[in-house]
Amino acid sequence: MPTVDAPLTERQHQVLRFIEEYRRENGIAPTLEEVGRHLRVHRVTVFGHVEELIRKGYLEKAAPLASRSLRVVAASEQEAKRPTLPLLGTIAAGSPLEAIENPEAIDVDDLVPSGPDVYVLKVKGDSMIEDGIHDGDWILVQRRSTARSGETVVAVLDGGEATLKRFYREGSRFRLEPANRALSPIVTDRVEIRGVVIGLLRRYGKRSP
Repeated sequence: MPTVDAPLTERQHQVLRFIEEYRRENGIAPTLEEVGRHLRVHRVTVFGHVEELIRKGYLEKAAPLASRSLRVVAASEQEAKRPTLPLLGTIAAGSPLEAIENPEAIDVDDLVPSGPDVYVLKVKGDSMIEDGIHDGDWILVQRRSTARSGETVVAVLDGGEATLKRFYREGSRFRLEPANRALSPIVTDRVEIRGVVIGLLRRYGKRSP
């Protein structure tokens, strides 16, 4: 029986178990009517459970229009299909740090945006705590080279240091404003925008050392 993170109800376990056993014994999947007869529920109820099992990654339809095309997805296949976003490194939310990219991959679920223009950075520092961004959090960043005033951005300064701040354009200059009253803003003539923050992930109870 496959094991993934998405929880199943007892009835969904029963549906999945019957389909797996039926295929093993008969070489084909049961119809929805056969599953319903075995579990003593209506075909429409079985359909709902099957659709949810497909959504969670436990089942797939080998042939979308065939009545006996359901297949149990192996745990190794489920793991390979899990969505990921590139983790490029650490971003300073205090004093700027040397900009370093150290590509990894971080698993995410379907509740967060993904795509080629979205990546993840781990926050280091407390300069954005009044915006609810804490040391050890993960931020979702959309790759953009421009930003509107007030947006929280990943900015690279002239010396190559990267920092996380609110962005403001003031005439010919730029102000990178921390969300921490104890810290001063960075005012500069030149700044490179690498992206705009669009989301936040936090593992409660665990912080970076």
